[in-house]
Amino acid sequence: MANKMTKGQIVTHIAEKTGLSRKLVASVFDVLGVLAAKELGKKGPGEFAILPGMVKAKIRTKAAVKAGKWMNPFTKQEEIRKAKPAKRVVRLAALKALKEVVG
Repeated sequence: MANKMTKGQIVTHIAEKTGLSRKLVASVFDVLGVLAAKELGKKGPGEFAILPGMVKAKIRTKAAVKAGKWMNPFTKQEEIRKAKPAKRVVRLAALKALKEVVG
């Protein structure tokens, strides 16, 4: 199995293939990160195509969990669970084009 590429290697590869400078490609990634943060933020729509046609990010809201006792299914002992507040979690979904390439 080949080694995974670093961010610098990805930027260099894209710069070579497109004929753009490394600084331009790096700035595109920076702007893409800012845009993703805006779209996935609290005031954004909660959905963003990171790589159009390849990967989509969505925000999923997890409900709050109340404190209480629960039965551990492995040890069969009752345990006390701490309360957890509701939180927003980012989920990534592979889209059709990526699934076809991989599978």
